[in-house]
Amino acid sequence: MAETGWIELLRRVAALGLAVLGLAGGLSVFSPITGLVCLAAAVGVYVGLPYQAPPTGAVQPDWQPSILMSDMIGFAVGVPFFSLPLMAAAYMPTPAAFVSMLFFIPASLCFPIFYLSARQATSYARFFGNGFEVTEFGLTMRLRYTDLARAEIRIWQMKRGLSLLSPFLDKRHGVTLVAGSAPSKTLRLTSKTGAVFVVSTETIPDLERIFVDMDRAGIELPKGLSDLGRRRIRRVREKRWGKVEDAVPAPTPGLDRLRKPR
Repeated sequence: MAETGWIELLRRVAALGLAVLGLAGGLSVFSPITGLVCLAAAVGVYVGLPYQAPPTGAVQPDWQPSILMSDMIGFAVGVPFFSLPLMAAAYMPTPAAFVSMLFFIPASLCFPIFYLSARQATSYARFFGNGFEVTEFGLTMRLRYTDLARAEIRIWQMKRGLSLLSPFLDKRHGVTLVAGSAPSKTLRLTSKTGAVFVVSTETIPDLERIFVDMDRAGIELPKGLSDLGRRRIRRVREKRWGKVEDAVPAPTPGLDRLRKPR
């Protein structure tokens, strides 16, 4: 995880800690004003920490739920459930306060939510004339088209409720940039080392240009592309870069000398 990813995680975890301190402390050991100051500091940390927007030309899925909505769900889970045991420790007898620590179990669910939200904020893909790069948590992986073993077009569909887990499914040391549970056409790129990169085609504004660049690099066009689409891409490539002549096969030794008839 790069610095960008750590900042996005810190933005959420620090805001959570200040919000819990403000709510639990303001209702127990702190004054209400101090509690409000802590809550205001939580908002300030969440909004004020530097945010690095994706570069020009980067593509991201239309995350569902959105990044802001995921964060709100995480805070709605973490803040009350972390605050309840702290307030119970201040007002309730020790046995009851000890039992209230069970609320820490549902409260911990906010951390995977924040992890996914930070991952969405720092993940994108960019395509160039000779290859592509995929960034996840601020870490960038660059590949040339000549490093690909195959390219495919597949329909991606997740069961409802499992779409948030898509980054962890079929990953194979690659990156999955698909969102939502509705059927989505995706570009699946497999490198020669076995890494798999899946990108939703709805997010790519000029998919034909990518196929033309792949064809120019000598990569077989994606499986799942229609014959009409293949011919169109081949025509565009030949119009831009000229027709690629087939290599003339070398003569087979021993066949270049023909016997003269007697």
